[in-house]
Amino acid sequence: MKKPFFLGFYGESNTGKTTTIVKLIRNLKNRGYKIAAVKITDKKIGLDTPGKDTWRYAEAGADITVFHSDIETGFILREKKDLEDISKKIFTFGCYDLVLIEGLNDEKTPKIKFGTTKERKNTVLSYNSDFNKLFKYVLKQVSQVKNMGEIIIKVNKKEIPLGEFPSELIKNTICGMLKSLKGVNEIKEVEIKINL
Repeated sequence: MKKPFFLGFYGESNTGKTTTIVKLIRNLKNRGYKIAAVKITDKKIGLDTPGKDTWRYAEAGADITVFHSDIETGFILREKKDLEDISKKIFTFGCYDLVLIEGLNDEKTPKIKFGTTKERKNTVLSYNSDFNKLFKYVLKQVSQVKNMGEIIIKVNKKEIPLGEFPSELIKNTICGMLKSLKGVNEIKEVEIKINL
């Protein structure tokens, strides 16, 4: 499974983080990208509303609470998770091109700084209300990830859709065979055309 591009956002309150993330999501969804969004806070608050049924289930000791309706399904885990654990959970829900994380303080993940807060490690951009600059940066990163590991097979000039399993099987088989050939050191891209 391909790994999505992770991008964090941090800064003081009321500097436009949430508004900018919402605008990014809308613009990227219009281009067909699949996006996951994560909100991290240092406040001791929960997503569930006290007194509601799901809150009562969690208060009774349920480790996971699920809310299902005709319009959505929500999962609430009653335990703190680090970014790696959150990433694994996101992968179980589907394959995403981009994961946007508000409030991130992880050193390894690229992030965007808002306002005058102290710069964190791996800050790639300081946002200064230039949405087009930010959007171009994000678009470049996510399109590189989206095409990474992609396999396109055409039979008689008609593209054949591949699921994750056949795609990975074909990629690993071909790359494994090619790596054994003399003169093949590093494989970045493979193009095969067979005329029968």
